[in-house]
Amino acid sequence: MDVTTPRGASLVVGAVLVFLLTWVALHHFTQREVGWFAFLGSLTGFSLSFLIILLVPYDISQTLSGGDKVLMPFSWDMMYWASFLLCWVTYPLLSEYEAASGFTVAGRLMSLRSTWCGLYVAGTVLLLLCLVVGGFSALAPWCLAMANAWALLVSSLLMAYGLVAVPRQFWRQASPSFELKRLYCSAVALDEARLGTQYELQDTIAEARLETAQRSAQFWDPSLERAFALLQLTMEECELLHLELTNGVPGRPHQPACGSTPRRLEQAEDVAPRIEYLAQLHGALRQASIEARRTACRWEELINRCLLLEDIEENLLPSILETSTFWTWGPLRWLCQLPVLRTAWHKLVVLWLSILRSRVLRLVAVATGALSVLILIRQVMLFFDFNGPSWAFGSVIQTQAVYALTLGYLVGTTYWSSFRWRVAGWYGLYSNRNTDTGSLLWCATLLSRLVTPLSYHFLLLIQAKGTSFQAALDEMDVVPTLLPSNKIFILILLCLVLCHFLNVYSKILQIFSLDNLDFDIAESAPSNETLSEGRRLVEQARRRRSEDRTLQLELNDRYDESRAIPLRMQIARLIEEGTLPQDWNASSPN
Repeated sequence: MDVTTPRGASLVVGAVLVFLLTWVALHHFTQREVGWFAFLGSLTGFSLSFLIILLVPYDISQTLSGGDKVLMPFSWDMMYWASFLLCWVTYPLLSEYEAASGFTVAGRLMSLRSTWCGLYVAGTVLLLLCLVVGGFSALAPWCLAMANAWALLVSSLLMAYGLVAVPRQFWRQASPSFELKRLYCSAVALDEARLGTQYELQDTIAEARLETAQRSAQFWDPSLERAFALLQLTMEECELLHLELTNGVPGRPHQPACGSTPRRLEQAEDVAPRIEYLAQLHGALRQASIEARRTACRWEELINRCLLLEDIEENLLPSILETSTFWTWGPLRWLCQLPVLRTAWHKLVVLWLSILRSRVLRLVAVATGALSVLILIRQVMLFFDFNGPSWAFGSVIQTQAVYALTLGYLVGTTYWSSFRWRVAGWYGLYSNRNTDTGSLLWCATLLSRLVTPLSYHFLLLIQAKGTSFQAALDEMDVVPTLLPSNKIFILILLCLVLCHFLNVYSKILQIFSLDNLDFDIAESAPSNETLSEGRRLVEQARRRRSEDRTLQLELNDRYDESRAIPLRMQIARLIEEGTLPQDWNASSPN
């Protein structure tokens, strides 16, 4: 890529903008405790994925126009292999290191003895041997083929759900009453999971407290003292988190598990196993706190949606004060304090909630449904080797916009489905800086693994030929096992789409006891008891928020000197209450 030309320079500027926008978005999601190495690695993976989604349509438009290509296969090779090393080597090792137990870097590295770490080490050794014996050109096609096959298999499960569920989701959200029924059912299951993680955190805290309370003072060892200090610090942080999540409500009594009573240190040679036990307990504390925070964030998101839909259904639109305090970012919050902008923003929000919201959501549902049908038609044509019409338009900008929209929808539906897949557990991107390191790495790993194979499959769907992106990835065609993989992927995809459309996917999984592969969807015909329980939970959360808001206002009035009640008003209130006589001033001494 020649950066001295105008088009090359514009691509560099666009890449920098994508990197900066990705950094701003991740900063909104990432916790402050996330290390800089994990953050920069995730930022690089997300930026490369977004760049591929934007540059593939640009490559197609340049090929169709017949002009000189700015993006050469070497540029795609650099981006692909950088993303490959991140998602298949760096991210898994960072995730294992983050989940490892230990008080030092060396201790956490020594605890990496899981099966996955052994496989990664063996794979790295095998990779080096293959590079030495056969060279990179002989090994690269196999790496491309295996990564592409894995991504197509996972995409067939996720995309099939997304192509059907995304249009349905938009259509259901246009009807608050229908969407509320689904959310009430989800609230019951999510509340049970949330309480389960809180109880798990409480039990782990009690076990750590018992361990520190029975600490022996017969021997002094610096490593052991440091382990106890770090365990005590983490335990205090977890206690504060538990109080924050439960609002100070006491949980169930702690029942120690079998074998959880700590052993007293009686001999100096017992230091090493004791430190290892404390490290495991420290890791259990961290993991329990992470799971509890994830479920709490998921619960808050669901409650916010329920409260908003209930207000829309009852026509309780927000006041101008509520809309002016909606933004938490400093500059936007300052702009909302201006009378003209505050009034305009309030009218815009009211117009959206009262009139435009349902109409726009239905239009988006129809548009996404049309895109899903178009993608499925192209899948059928590719399966039977039919030649369809090309997607060339009048201008390069129009062609690139249509391709970017379609590819973005294809990748977006697949990635959106991954957060509703039960295999993912509680991993996700949580706003207001609540995303931990494990969730951030998991999200970056999945997106980086899916983007390139889906982009290559998108080129096959639109029957594009001669692009630099294809020239870079056509190396994997030399692998014989990959030749039928696209048709196998399409066949699996079409069968799963039909199952989701007929709502029989969950029933089939139940027959084969594969419930973990299901998606988190509500019951098709929820019982009245489930709806009543979900409505009660939402009402309880609304009442608690109202009480917290009232208490916060009282505290602000009490400690804010600028809002102090004038003396004459205090005297008038005391006279009305009968505490102070009306002639109090006449009886006062001169």
